[in-house]
Amino acid sequence: MKSMSAARSQQILALLAVAQLMGVLDFSIVNVALPSIQRAFHLAPADLQWIVSAYALMLGGFLLLGGRAADLFDRKRLFILGLGLFSLAGLSGGLAPSPQIVLAARAAQGLGGAIVSPTALVLLTTTFPEGPARNRALGVFGSVSGVGFGAGVILGGVLTNWLSWRWVFFVNVPVGLFTLLAAFALLPPSRANMARKPLDLVGAALLTGALASLVFALSRAASPISGLVQVMLFGILAIVLGALFLVVERRSQHPLVPLGVFRSRNLFVANLLAGLTIAIASLLAFILTLYLQSVLGFSPLTTGLAFLPASAGGIAGGQIAARAMRRWGLRRASALGPTLIALGCILLTRITPAGGAAWVVVGYALAGVGIVCTVVTTTIAATAGLVPELQGLAAGLLNTSQQVGAAIGTSLASVVASSIALAVGGDPAMSATTGYQATLYLALGLAVIAAVLAILVFRAPIPVAMPMNTAVHEHQPNNAALTR
Repeated sequence: MKSMSAARSQQILALLAVAQLMGVLDFSIVNVALPSIQRAFHLAPADLQWIVSAYALMLGGFLLLGGRAADLFDRKRLFILGLGLFSLAGLSGGLAPSPQIVLAARAAQGLGGAIVSPTALVLLTTTFPEGPARNRALGVFGSVSGVGFGAGVILGGVLTNWLSWRWVFFVNVPVGLFTLLAAFALLPPSRANMARKPLDLVGAALLTGALASLVFALSRAASPISGLVQVMLFGILAIVLGALFLVVERRSQHPLVPLGVFRSRNLFVANLLAGLTIAIASLLAFILTLYLQSVLGFSPLTTGLAFLPASAGGIAGGQIAARAMRRWGLRRASALGPTLIALGCILLTRITPAGGAAWVVVGYALAGVGIVCTVVTTTIAATAGLVPELQGLAAGLLNTSQQVGAAIGTSLASVVASSIALAVGGDPAMSATTGYQATLYLALGLAVIAAVLAILVFRAPIPVAMPMNTAVHEHQPNNAALTR
């Protein structure tokens, strides 16, 4: 991307942050409205979960394809296409006369999100040069997640209680329209400087099928026996499609994912840490929501208010990460986030059936700082040292790791909490709380693993060229594409 004024760069950052906010807001705001949607259409619980699954399957299945498309096509047009689809799907969901239309709208929103999310990240990394400027921008970008989560929970409760569940879909429409107009005005054409290569459609189909099967299998892991059968079937399907994808990519002249990209140690570890972090984040959100509402009897709106400090912590986490990277470097800064998450989890394990709201507020706030801090540092690590034509691939990989991590975290939370509660028996509140505590100890363990990985495996960015047979340097033979 050509150089531009500092003011123009900040305007683009604000635009991309709003787009990020829309995606995070949509996730939490729709979840709050699920009971109202269920009553409106008289849906069975098994049918209701598809409103969540339809979005997750499309988002998880197409994120990497969306990221790779951002390397091959004009990013401005791609961003506008994804944002327009996302907004139009929101309007359709709000106007839906039947549950089938709601499901179709959620699937379309997932596809739009799979285009917008990695493309927005690529636009950010190509607008701001690598170093402090990009780190600060990524800090702002990551902080938006904390704002969106808290705002979505509260806004979802307010809109559903005072207006209608339909407004949780409508709310993003005017924001999307405004963002579209701003994108037309602010974003310059920004296709990567490489000759146009064909998109690997066979690889894309196999990878999308593998990821969608994996996300579906994970989302069904906590179901009864019939759900476990589906987990096995779709898990096997994911493995088969994944193996076929690797075979196709090795033989392709223009692979969707050049396999040599995984020679970058930082990129590989960043994706692993990103998946672990979002697994913890989804686990905490799931468990703490159940604890506050099922054990302590909080309303959805009161639960959202209890989560506000965590949202504020997320805002702080983005800024802390940027400063830590500048002062400490990659390894120590990357370990800071998981350490804060671990400390927050220690406080959260003190919840009891009689009370624990204060521990939730304080512990979740500390964990929120760590979660966003880790999201920012892993994004910096994953994109550092990459030439522009690989930024989309890196963004797609990172977002896919986070999406798979979210599915794993929710499934683990449900399985562990319910299994421990069943084994303990007795008083329902006591057994449920014991199950929640066990799950929080699991989150603590995952956070410790993430911190150790960051300290032992991350290294300072060192440019290294990829072999020519990966096809990445077919048109850029003199560039160093990756970092170890």
